[in-house]
Amino acid sequence: METVFLVLLFFSVYPYAIYPGVVYILSRISGKSWQQDELALKATIIISVFNEERVIEKKIRNALALKYPQGLLEIIVVSDGSNDLTNEIVSQFKNPRLFLRAFSERSGKTACLNRIVPEAKGDIILFTDVNSIFPVDVLPGLIRNFSEENVGLVTGWTKYVQPGKGHETTGLYSKLEKMTKHWESLIASCVGADGAIFAIRKNLYKPLDDQDINDFVIPLHVISQGKRVVLDPDVYCFEEPAKGEGSEYHRQARITNRTLRAIFRNPGFLNPFSYGFFSFFLLSHKLLRFLVPFFTMGVFLTNLFLLKVSLIYIILFFIQLLFFGLGLVNLLGKVKGRLTNICKFFLITLFSQLIGWIRRFRGISDTMWIPQR
Repeated sequence: METVFLVLLFFSVYPYAIYPGVVYILSRISGKSWQQDELALKATIIISVFNEERVIEKKIRNALALKYPQGLLEIIVVSDGSNDLTNEIVSQFKNPRLFLRAFSERSGKTACLNRIVPEAKGDIILFTDVNSIFPVDVLPGLIRNFSEENVGLVTGWTKYVQPGKGHETTGLYSKLEKMTKHWESLIASCVGADGAIFAIRKNLYKPLDDQDINDFVIPLHVISQGKRVVLDPDVYCFEEPAKGEGSEYHRQARITNRTLRAIFRNPGFLNPFSYGFFSFFLLSHKLLRFLVPFFTMGVFLTNLFLLKVSLIYIILFFIQLLFFGLGLVNLLGKVKGRLTNICKFFLITLFSQLIGWIRRFRGISDTMWIPQR
């Protein structure tokens, strides 16, 4: 029982606390950066929307203000069955670089991308969300990563900024996630892309299943074609933090469900004889992380059986109760602070991942998205 407890405890903390350190050390030993030179490639920005009348104007103005050579940029707004004023607002902009492709019926974001990417004129396709705001010089910085022919996809990261205040609120987890993906990139390829800001060579785009999560499966397709997927830490966008715990819970549960589906449909990427280090990254960064709710429950239950063995198990059990308690009182609004915020974040993460597993086994696809704004 003690051995089982220690194994479960190790895998409970490994994806979050140990794996980043392992991949950092590997990046220092065998990591290699990629070439970055100024390029002037044709680029297409694809903005996927559904009922975004509140924020679409701000997004379009931001996209039109980006610095990029004249004639080399087009912006396509893909409206997936919007029935508010989104399409009308987009149509009011009379700019030769801006195009609206509005579909009357909802089919999901991924299905829309399958229709639109073949129409895009850019050599590089940049995918983004409507609530993600770019720095004006983001395009040259992103495009330069494609100087090396072996780089097929480049992702940035999301910097969270408090609305109206301007100061950054990006959490420790998000910062660690960014650095972990960068270290993975130096060794081989990073796991997944940031759906708010990632770009691909158009000739590497392969049609997706309508239920695929695009910012995870598109990178898999790129890797399957022998190209690298990399994160450039200098490429980022701005977003407001999620509004409330409910929004974060729904987001994480949906991502867990759809990412698990993608892993189950593409098990070959877990074969290290075919994909080398990337298989290790995928196992550690995604699959084992999604299993943490089960490892954590196992730790709690085995710890109960070991309370009479020694004092150390009583202390460890108390630490677990304290961790869950601090997270709960933060959720209830009773106590606020950095420590309780961390506990709350992991409580939400564990519960949402558990629900994601349940939805996966029930066959729920979570294909459609509803803006949490």
